Amino acid sequence: MGMALKNLASAMNNTQALEAAAIILGSEPTPIAIAYRAEQLEMLPQAVSDIRSVLAKPGCNWQEFWNVAQEYEVIKSDYWAELTTQETELIKTLENSSTQPRTIGIGSTVAHADPYRTLYLERGEVVDEVEGKVVVAWDHWCNELKKTQSYSREELRFWQGENQ
Repeated sequence: MGMALKNLASAMNNTQALEAAAIILGSEPTPIAIAYRAEQLEMLPQAVSDIRSVLAKPGCNWQEFWNVAQEYEVIKSDYWAELTTQETELIKTLENSSTQPRTIGIGSTVAHADPYRTLYLERGEVVDEVEGKVVVAWDHWCNELKKTQSYSREELRFWQGENQ
């Protein structure tokens, strides 16, 4: 209905239709804002379909869901409203059962956070914490004299495997 009012308002240059379309679409009553919101809502059926497809897979995990959900982050409240109670509960359960640690600490497998650093593709393990920094033993340094180096947590990210 909001889309129809948007088209009507554009065709007739009618301020009241524009305001009505803005209310229904949840945007500002300007042609640009309404067009932007309408474009977002055109993605909604595909977003719901993609998310349901991932949730329906046997053994679905948080990372699989998150990979799809990030594509539709801008319309999260819209697709969330379209999902069933069971689907939203499953998403919450997946998030709560996610095994990825929230902070980098001793035992975390890491790589450098900066994609322009040579250590971005290298794997290391946090072996110690010293004065607010973490000490990383890099796998590829195992045969060298220098085996560890300290970093702030912000310089590192969790290791994601060979296919970044």
